[in-house]
Order: sequence, then structure tokens, then C-alpha cells
Amino acid sequence: MSTAQATWRRPRRSREKRPFLLLLLGGLAAAGLFAALYLGAVSTLTVILLLLTVVSIWCIKADSELLRLWQLFALAYFCVLPVGQLIVRDEIYLTLLPEQDAATIAWFTLNIVGIWIMNVTFTAMRSKRASHAAVPHVPRAVIVSRWVYVFALVALAALAFIYLRLGGYRQIVQLYANRLETSVTQNDPLEGLGVVQALANTAPLWVFACVVLRPWRSRVMTFAAFFQLVVLGWLSSGVFGNRQGIVFVVLFACCVHHTLVAHISRRAAKLAGVCIALGGIAMLPLKFGIDYSEIGSLSKNFADQRMLHLSMGPLSFFLFRDLSRFDVQVQAIDSVSKSDYPLAMGRSFAGAVAAIVPKAVWRDKPETFALEKSRIVRETETNRSDETTLLFGMPGEFLVNFGIPGYLFSFIVAAWLIARIDHAALGANWRWLPAKMVSYPLPFLFFLFDSNVLAYYAMRWIVLFALPMALLLRRKRNRHENSPRS
Repeated sequence: MSTAQATWRRPRRSREKRPFLLLLLGGLAAAGLFAALYLGAVSTLTVILLLLTVVSIWCIKADSELLRLWQLFALAYFCVLPVGQLIVRDEIYLTLLPEQDAATIAWFTLNIVGIWIMNVTFTAMRSKRASHAAVPHVPRAVIVSRWVYVFALVALAALAFIYLRLGGYRQIVQLYANRLETSVTQNDPLEGLGVVQALANTAPLWVFACVVLRPWRSRVMTFAAFFQLVVLGWLSSGVFGNRQGIVFVVLFACCVHHTLVAHISRRAAKLAGVCIALGGIAMLPLKFGIDYSEIGSLSKNFADQRMLHLSMGPLSFFLFRDLSRFDVQVQAIDSVSKSDYPLAMGRSFAGAVAAIVPKAVWRDKPETFALEKSRIVRETETNRSDETTLLFGMPGEFLVNFGIPGYLFSFIVAAWLIARIDHAALGANWRWLPAKMVSYPLPFLFFLFDSNVLAYYAMRWIVLFALPMALLLRRKRNRHENSPRS
């Protein structure tokens, strides 16, 4: 049996022996769902569609680590969060259509069909997988060439340029506070600095590589390398209200250390994952412009500032807006289903490609997906903004571009993406491991981000970091072999 086939074939033991915690959580979720049905919080039809969705997800043969993680994500994305929002009826800047609405029923039905399309696609790709792939053998001693210092200095220079351009740290804090009070779409202090900011965001990772992948690394320096991730991550992203810049740099740095320096134990990896998740939640007040000194009245300040009275305060925003696209996609289905709706026919994808081109090079760039999605939510969005900041996810964008067939086709794209990333993990060239690492979040982000956001993600983490890093990797020279100078 080839390595490629072995990776897709899940061991029977892991299929038969389900963790007790997952079974317990599943039982509690089922009990809660039937309690909601008994109390009349959800309809019988919704429960039936939800159970069919769970069964559809469970039937996917998750025989790789990436697919197992995606299964857990899909259970939350397609089941837990949508039914949770229907039960508590939290409306976050958008009118929530009732569960008896045809668009809501269509959303659950289309997802069931889409998940089975993914299952069929996985099966077809398994049968056609090449057998020549081999697990990459990573040398025990990997370093980067001295050119890594140049990349680190360029990234730090980009960060310094932003601070000089905007007037320093305090001025940036004030600019971001003003943006929250006025308009996050029309008031952007970083407008015109997209590529510079993307390069500055990679600064923590380049500094990390300088410390842990050069010959003079040590435990103290490794600790300092991880510490600077948070500091530089805050200065390059956190101060602008962007939590992703901190979360991703810590995640990618852990992957680099685990793969190229020293293996991180499963227990330490779980602890790191919990810390990253808690860190992302702890930064929620910053996203809403609320000072930590007012943490005791966080929910009240959040409701007053955002004019949102949610069942769980900021936590509802995090769950139903950051991690879910249920309400916006249902609204998109309702709009696209009308006979007179003009489909974009791929126009927004062209806008996404143009979005990463600097305005100095291309001044009259086509609009991004914001043009179509703002038209869809303009009548139902509570804040009545000219340009919405709500994200539809790639399935929602495919829907707006090509209608219902486009929504279903997006599941084929997602399955292909997962399969390609799994296949890339088997590539024999260990030098491309950084590119494979930063690609792993893409199957999850595909359902959360629009095309222009994904294009920026690719520019920032793949083009400006992973690909150059792959070209800089070298085996460490020793006395018994003549390796090229680093």
C-alpha cells in the first residue's frame, strides 16, 4: 500500500474507539436540542434537517488529521451555531429570517446536499490519488541562510514606516478609536498601505526564524523568540484591532518549531491551542474598543457602544458573527432566489485579485465583493451603512456570483482544497514545509472569509513569508559533509 493511500485510509482503531469526551459532548448537544424542541424553541423540521446534516458530516471518511479537524469545524459551522442563533434569536446588524422561512430551510437543505457532494468528491479523489508521493524526510538540523536577516529587517522597516507615517503608537491607538466611533469602512488609517502592512505583519515570524533557525539558538533565545511574537504581533496587528495577526503568527511559529527545530508533544500542542483560543477571546474587548478597566461591565458597554442587545453579549458576537455565516447566507439565498436578481457571474473574484495590487500601480481597480453583498443587506442591515463589513464566506460569494449551482459547486472547491493540502503534506521536498503549514487553515477560512480577504491572506502569509522561507532553508553543515555555505 502506498504512502498516499495510507494517509487517506483511517486506522480502524481510531474509528472504533471514539474519545469519551466527544461522546459526552454529543450526548449533551442532543439532549439540549430535544429540550429546545420540547420547549418549542425550534421546529420539528429544523431538528430533522439538523440531524440529517450531522449524519452527513459523520459519514465523511475522515482519514487524515486535517479532515478530522474539518469535521469538528463543520459540526459547529453547519449545526451548532446556526441552531443556537435560531434559539436565542440574536440579530447582529442583520435581520434574522425565521426558521420557517423558505430561505432558512433551503440553507440547511443545500448544506446537506453540499456535504454529500464533498463526500463523493473525496471518494473520487482517493481512487485517483497518485502513489508516487513520499513522506518528506526532514533533516535533524535545519537552518536558514543569512538572507533571513534581510527579510527580517525589511519587515521591521515596513512596521517602522507605518508608525512614522501615522504619528506613533499613541496616535495609532487614537486613530483606531476614532474609526470605531465613526465608520470602519470609510475611515481607514491604513488605506493605501495594504502591501506595507502585510509585510509588517510578517515581521514577528521573520524575527522568530532568525532566532530559532540559526546556529546560535538556545533555550533562552527560543523563549525570547516566542515572547516577541506577542509583542511584535500586537504592534503590527493587535493595535489595529486585528486579532488574526497575533493568532496566526503564534500558530505558524509553533508549526515551524515543531517541524524544523524540535517536536512539540501532543499535550503541549493542546495547551498551546487552548492558550491561542483564550488569547483570541481575551482580545475581544479591543475589537469593540472597550478598555480592560471596564471589563466588569463589558456586556453593558458593548451593548451601549454597538447598539446590540445580545443574549450573551460579546460572546454572541464572537460565536454568531466571527465563527458563523448563517444569517448572511440565508439572506443571500433569499435575495438570489428572486427572479429579477442579477448574478455577478464571477465579477467579485476579479475584484479580489485586483485588491492585492497597490493603488499606486492600479488606481481604477474593480470593486471587491463588497459591492454585491452591500446591495443584498442594505435593506435589512440595522446600521444602514453604504458598504457592509459583513463576511459571507466563499460559499456565500459563489452563491451571489452563480446562484444555487454556485453554492453547491463551492463544496467541490472545498473538498479539492482539503485533498490538495493533504496531498502536499506528502510531498518529498521538505523545503516547502513552510508553505504547507500556512495553507492548513485555508479549508476553514474558505467558509468564513470572502475572496478578497483570502487573497490578502495568501499575499501576507504565503507570498511574503512561506515561499521566501522555503527558499532560505538549508541543512546545517557538519564535519562529515560538505554542505554549501549558509
